[in-house]
Amino acid sequence: MTGSPLSLERIQSCVETLPALPQAVREVMQALQRDDVSVERSVHLIEQDQALAARTLRVANSAFYGMSGRVGRIGDAVTLLGLRAVSGVLLAVSYSNGLDTSRCAGFNFRGYWRHSMAAAMAARLLAPRLRLDPDEGFVAGLLHDIGKLVLAAHFPAEGAQALALARSADVPDVEAERATLGLTHAQIGAVLVRHWRFPARVVQAVEYHAQPWEGGDPAARSLAELLQVANAIAHALDLADEAQEVVPSLDPALWLRLDLSDSAALTLLAEVERGVEDMCSALAL
Repeated sequence: MTGSPLSLERIQSCVETLPALPQAVREVMQALQRDDVSVERSVHLIEQDQALAARTLRVANSAFYGMSGRVGRIGDAVTLLGLRAVSGVLLAVSYSNGLDTSRCAGFNFRGYWRHSMAAAMAARLLAPRLRLDPDEGFVAGLLHDIGKLVLAAHFPAEGAQALALARSADVPDVEAERATLGLTHAQIGAVLVRHWRFPARVVQAVEYHAQPWEGGDPAARSLAELLQVANAIAHALDLADEAQEVVPSLDPALWLRLDLSDSAALTLLAEVERGVEDMCSALAL
């Protein structure tokens, strides 16, 4: 099946014309990339934006963190959640606000968010087992499928075509996208994540999360491996309520490296499921 190929140049042009993110999100992200971030300055910026402040407090007070109703200050919320995790949530939600995905037949906006949050939760919980930063794992998990949102909102006809093939042929999304569009949501997502000036390892991890072995940089490859596991777990839980859910293949050696007992694996799955319900409820997603 041959579709209408997209080029990375078209994606880049689209990304460059996106509306600016809220000032607080932009400044916090820029500070994080320079490694000279001031938590106090970041807290002040978030406090100045009522919508961002409200979202931050709702997440911190979600049942998942066991602090329901007890976090009343942004500073306490940032301490509890981690600044990278806070900025990642605010960035992703700010970008998706106002997007129209209704023209992309077959795209499930709520399902997209529930799956992304599940991957983020799983990545955060598993990161220490691969000696990776939990906050960075959370953010990378949250953004790993952002290319699907770009397709649905900005290239709805092309996105619908890929979704239709994936479901009719019962193949993974990346295969259907490559066949119809000439590139994948992972490549598209990497363009957006690079535009947002995330570290190169996060950009590469998003780009190669379906094939971690293709990533060149060792740090990026490790993060991509974490995303591959987190993505598989999120699909296995089927929190997106997809009628034809396809669980991607997973390298058995990678699963063994995680050294999860049966009871630990079950606990992890339960925590992810609970976390998704709590976080999506807190963010009204």
